[in-house]
Amino acid sequence: MTKTTLVMNGGRALAKMIGLTGPAPCFGMGGFQLLPFYEGMRAEGLRHFLINDERCGAFAADAYARVTGRPGLCDATLGPGATNLVTALVEALNAGVPLIAITGDSHRAHAWKNMTQECRQLDILRPAVKEILRVEVIQRIPEFVRRAYAVATSGRPGPVVIDIPEDITHAEYEFDMADFHIDPATTRIPARRTRPATEELTRAAAMIGAAKRPILLVGGGIHLSDASAALVAFADTQEIAVAHTMSGKGAIACNHRLSAGVFGRYFRVANDLIAQSDCVIVVGCKLGEVATKRFTLFKPGTRIIQIDSVAEEIGRTANISLGLWGDARETLLALNEALAGDAGAVRGARTAMVQDMHARLDVWRAQAQPRYTSTEVPINMGRLIGELRKQLPADGILIADGGFAAHWTALLFDTHVAGRTYLADRGLASIGYGLPGCLGAQLAAPDRIVVGITGDGGLNMTIGELETARRAGANFILIVVNNAASGYVKALQHSMYGQYQSSDLIEMNYARIAEAMGCRGIRVEDPERLAEAYSAAFKNRDRPTVIDVVVTRDPAKMLPAADSRALKVEKGDRPV
Repeated sequence: MTKTTLVMNGGRALAKMIGLTGPAPCFGMGGFQLLPFYEGMRAEGLRHFLINDERCGAFAADAYARVTGRPGLCDATLGPGATNLVTALVEALNAGVPLIAITGDSHRAHAWKNMTQECRQLDILRPAVKEILRVEVIQRIPEFVRRAYAVATSGRPGPVVIDIPEDITHAEYEFDMADFHIDPATTRIPARRTRPATEELTRAAAMIGAAKRPILLVGGGIHLSDASAALVAFADTQEIAVAHTMSGKGAIACNHRLSAGVFGRYFRVANDLIAQSDCVIVVGCKLGEVATKRFTLFKPGTRIIQIDSVAEEIGRTANISLGLWGDARETLLALNEALAGDAGAVRGARTAMVQDMHARLDVWRAQAQPRYTSTEVPINMGRLIGELRKQLPADGILIADGGFAAHWTALLFDTHVAGRTYLADRGLASIGYGLPGCLGAQLAAPDRIVVGITGDGGLNMTIGELETARRAGANFILIVVNNAASGYVKALQHSMYGQYQSSDLIEMNYARIAEAMGCRGIRVEDPERLAEAYSAAFKNRDRPTVIDVVVTRDPAKMLPAADSRALKVEKGDRPV
């Protein structure tokens, strides 16, 4: 067989390898070190979007990955470009989002001689990612790209940095084209699936089969495993209620008859069901602070089965009865198979718990309804969310920024289909995810309506990416929760001290700012105009739209009750 070779510089080789992984766009801001990579992206016909801040580029890549299940892609030049990635990389690391970040680095012949912008960027980035791959030999570029995708998509997914020095990207080498290949399994998550040991599955099936009031608690791992269908089938067959975290919202449709809604700090009825359960089945959930109400959720003696693809997470924050190390989808399928013979008998025995859940939910809905229909001026968050839910298509995607956007939508927003139609940056809960998250999600799903909810503080951090969205043709709708404050901080200050420090912002009209940037801007001060504003935005998606919603300035009304009560660690709180 004739050997085929091609002379390329390192940047072109990097782009050619990435091209083998699929059509994911790359978000970044160039510098001299990566110029050959940029030229390689152009020559290979790959999509690249200049962003205005590297953190936003990584956030956009993160949202793209969550929607598609494919690794997101971003780049940054050395020094400040690379260090700007840290917050977004930690978000992806904590949330299990597959990401490939390419960073340029100093010319090795001159490194550590006070090169411009040089810093110890690998030391800074290392704890923010699963792995750093430093390219020291040009011919190993194909190998390192394969390794990056394998690491990013295996086990708990996460971010990987490919660090490439200036002299490697600019140097030329005669590559053997047989080296340019990629394992298709590593181009999406999960790359590999595992099942727990047979004896552990048998024990778990026996525990679940004997339970009269079991409940499933699911986290973002359901989405990482693409396990929604398996979860719904298992819950339906076994007649088990399902509660979810913020990251797990959409694992089962919120309007499904077995959905108990969110659990933990923000909950409808799920915490009460957990307290009465004789078998808690935790799937793809880290059981962190918010999910467990700062580790007070489970009463002593609670029987807990924990399923996770990362063995060391099992039993990390709770005293469990049995741990199952395996992929969420495969484990649920295996349990359903093991329990199939007794499904008919147990369903009848569990009817009472499901009926009890529905009765509790009816009470909760009656209590929550005044928020959804509130005529308060300034506008109530419940009305903002309620009107959005009425008009957003079932397959529409909602991006919830950190702070208020996540807290209120976790509690009040319902998904109408199983799957990842709700994205909240809960890995690090950083403010500023909303706008770049919309950018990445809209490019991932150009035919679907993408709506983001961010605060005025979050938009102030990232507003430059409206220009990016226009240039990219990402015509999403961004709702601004405008309370002229760093609202979450102000509300917490009110709850604790009754006065404020460094939490107020100047009143801004973000609709006018959006118009000045060439986007559509709509300002809403009257709750009766919300429906009209949403309708206009959904019908006219020829450019990005900013809906500036003036909400309450009263800090006593800003927080879900769970937030303020969590400060006092009270028992039995109700967040409506």
